[in-house]
This record gives sequence, C-alpha cells and structure tokens, in this order.
Amino acid sequence: MLGIDLGSYALKYFQTKKKREGIFETIRNGELVLPNEVFFEGEIKGKNTLVENIKMFWEKNHLPHDAVVSFYHPRMVVQNISLPQMSDQELENALKWEASSIMTGEENIQIGWQIVEKTNDKFNILYAASPAIVVSEFLDVFRKAGIRVEAIEPQIMSFLKGFLTLRADLSKDTWFILIDIGFSKSTVVFFEKGKLVYSRHFGWGIRRIWDYLRDTFKLLPTEIQEIIKRSTQNSDLPYQLEEALNNTSDSLLSELRRSLTFFQSEYDQIALDNCFLVGGGSTIIPLKTMLSVNLNITFQDMKPIDMGHKKVVSSELYLSAIGASLWN
Repeated sequence: MLGIDLGSYALKYFQTKKKREGIFETIRNGELVLPNEVFFEGEIKGKNTLVENIKMFWEKNHLPHDAVVSFYHPRMVVQNISLPQMSDQELENALKWEASSIMTGEENIQIGWQIVEKTNDKFNILYAASPAIVVSEFLDVFRKAGIRVEAIEPQIMSFLKGFLTLRADLSKDTWFILIDIGFSKSTVVFFEKGKLVYSRHFGWGIRRIWDYLRDTFKLLPTEIQEIIKRSTQNSDLPYQLEEALNNTSDSLLSELRRSLTFFQSEYDQIALDNCFLVGGGSTIIPLKTMLSVNLNITFQDMKPIDMGHKKVVSSELYLSAIGASLWN
C-alpha cells in the first residue's frame, strides 16, 4: 500500500508490501516539498495549488492512485480511554459522545481509533476526533488530484504505528518518549508499557529557524535550504544557523521541559534513556545536540530501513507515511 503523510511543508510517501505480520518489504519512498502558500496554521489555504502540485508529482513519479492518507489538523483531539468491550458501532457512538464533550460547538465529528489493549472486559483505546468538514476537505484534495483514498488516518496514529513497527521491542514492558519536531509543529508522545499515556502538540517547528534566516539575513529559499542541508551533515556549523538556533530555541526548550517535568511528577519510573528524536528536526545535527545538552538526554538512534539496491531510508522522517502504508 502507498502511505501518504501530508504535512504543512511537504508530502511524504512510503510504499510497502506486507510479507507477514510485523514484516514488510519497502518498495519506494519520496517527498514533495510544497509551496509556502498552501498551508497556514494547519488550514489548507491554497487548495488549487496543492491539487496541481500533487497531480504533477504523481504523474512524474508514476505513483499508484490508491493510497492511505495520514493528516494533522489543529482542531484534532487525541485521547486515551478505557471502555467496556462492545461492537464497532457502539464503540464509535461512545467515542463520538466522549469527543463532543471536549470539542464543544462541533456538530459533526469524524472518529478514528485503535484498540491498544484488551484487558478482561475492557478496551484500552487510542482515538482521534476531527471536525468532519476538515476530513472532507482533505479527501476532496486527493479526489481532485485523481487519487483514490482507501482510508484517512489521524497522523498521531500512523506515526505511532510506524514507530512501533520499526521498534517492536519497545511495545511491551517499556517506557519511552518520542519528540517529533516538524516544520510547523512539534509533538511529544509518552508511552508506558505499550500504552500511550500522554501526547501533546505545540506550535514550534523548523519554520521558526527558516523565518529567522529569511528575515534577519535576507536569504532566499534556496540559500536557506542549503544552510539547513549543510546542518544535516558533519560539517562546520554556519554562523547564520548558530544565531538562528540561539534566538529561536528558548520556547522549544521551555515546552519540552514542561512536558518532561509533567512526566516526572506523574510517574515514579521514567526512562529518559529511551528517548527518540524524530521528524525533520532530528536531521539538523546542531539542533539535536542543543536539545541533548540542555535537556540532559542522550537520544536513541532510529534503525534505518535498507531498501536493498536503493538508498537507505531515513526512517525518522517517514514514520507517519510508513504507518499509513501498513493500514489494513
């Protein structure tokens, strides 16, 4: 299946072929960088531009026209909940009722869920709720681009599924933390022995660095891309990037410290040695080093995916697309 992760900066795809449970063959992957005017604060603002870019990219790369899409929206609600065992229809109704108490004012809600664990007569469920009009908008983009969407998943679910598939050894009897730094937002996820117990989004992303480089040094997009590209390699740190990091990272560190303090106050055992940095921010070596030093964390490395005769995939960038591709 072709999995698509649609973000505000780029569309990533990952195509897999399932061989057996938990084992898949990677066929291909790639990325379409989107124009700046397409998204604003999670909302689609340049719909026609987005459709045309996807159409041209699909034709150029001869990609399949059936796919599963992973998406995020600021009004999305993600919760972990325990409920008695019941039918799918009863479960959907119960989750919609639960979500409506949080998403006040939303008349039509779309629900996605995953049963994390069955204990006695109860389900431990991770669910995400989105305004139905938002889901319809995303579906309409792909319909106009000529892509048949088999399913649409909340990004957090695809993200976790992709991660746990690559690190199945962490899904039981383990505590771990994921810090996902994207272009427009960051996400912190805390897992306790196979259960998601905390997840949080906040509005710090690589865009902060990008905007600083543009506004302070009057750099063109191609020049900014070159500086960030250099930062993903073991080369000298460009002085512009060093200044950008020093002037934009305080709020990121503050948000992450707040989350870690919450974990430590709520749980007696918290293994900071099982902490993973993923997303686009994980490839910027100076940013990763700064977080490691200031948070006193040694980040664990994600195992790369060997595509045989093709280039090894940076799995930390494609977790949501990988998870979407494993939909069944």
